[in-house]
Amino acid sequence: MDIETSPGPSESRISVTGRLVIESSPRFRASLTNAIGAATSAVLVIDLSALSYLDTSGVATLLEGARLALAQGIRLRVTGLNGEPRMLAMTAELDRIFRAYGSDLELT
Repeated sequence: MDIETSPGPSESRISVTGRLVIESSPRFRASLTNAIGAATSAVLVIDLSALSYLDTSGVATLLEGARLALAQGIRLRVTGLNGEPRMLAMTAELDRIFRAYGSDLELT
């Protein structure tokens, strides 16, 4: 899994490539926590358009990030979920849960 972060004035961004699974979740969690803590804007976009696989540990990490972002006054916006990762997100009703945390999970 590769993670690229880029802060910005209107929104900060984390782009994830590869597989977000139990072995890679701790590294993603650390990057997400750091990005939320160092955010230079009120919105943090998590771009998952290059994510090939997502398991429940990745889902748990996204939920943990949404909770942390809410506590820090940051709005998360998850974009680019497609294929199997999108199916898991839909099954887990992540869009509803993210809205409860004041964040967005874009499922198109």
